Amino acid sequence: MKSTLQTDLPTNPVIAPTTLFLQVSEQGIRLPGEKVNYWKNATQSLIKQLEAFQIDKSSVQVVEIEIVHPAFLLVPNAYNDPLYRMAFLEKALGENCMDGVEMHEQSCSLVESTMLFLVSSSWKDQLSAIFPLAKINYQHILGNEIQKAKLYIHPRIHIFLQESHAYITYFQHGKLQLINVFPYEHELALAFYLHSIRDAFNIQWNQESIRIQGPDAQNQELIENLIRLNIPLA
Repeated sequence: MKSTLQTDLPTNPVIAPTTLFLQVSEQGIRLPGEKVNYWKNATQSLIKQLEAFQIDKSSVQVVEIEIVHPAFLLVPNAYNDPLYRMAFLEKALGENCMDGVEMHEQSCSLVESTMLFLVSSSWKDQLSAIFPLAKINYQHILGNEIQKAKLYIHPRIHIFLQESHAYITYFQHGKLQLINVFPYEHELALAFYLHSIRDAFNIQWNQESIRIQGPDAQNQELIENLIRLNIPLA
């Protein structure tokens, strides 16, 4: 659990955490690396999970939320004008995209852009009820991945698999070439999409060029099938 917590007491990080990291998606709320707390019983389930790790939620001052959801749009800063943002979102996500949601933005300075993403109002209400005294910050999984990309030495497709969606970024020569989310029903569709990226960007196909993470990446059958379909994972 040390990887999920940030604390002012490094000798005993579980007892008095000041910052808590959570992932939020259509399924529910998840401590990174732990089982999901489904929305239907998310409040009681998450509190029990925190208690199991000896975390007193009243001591949490900041909650960092990572949104894993396909409702996002990366806008170059030159076009990130409040007058046009809504039009961009409606064009990309549909004219009713703002129903029941709130828009958040995340600076992606590495690519001189801003990540616009939508968060369900009901999710925010439930999180506020669980942590009424904490400051809650929202970021998007792909916005966070972009900021990590400066650490990449070689061209790399990074894929985060969760809830039958592949969240994908591809950097080449230090520049973002692709950011997308691909819904898939089976490994054949996912493999076909990844091979299309390889062909489009003329990628040297090896284990250095692709990295898969996320809860669904723990599905051994899925990984074995992707390897069988010539995705270089092992």
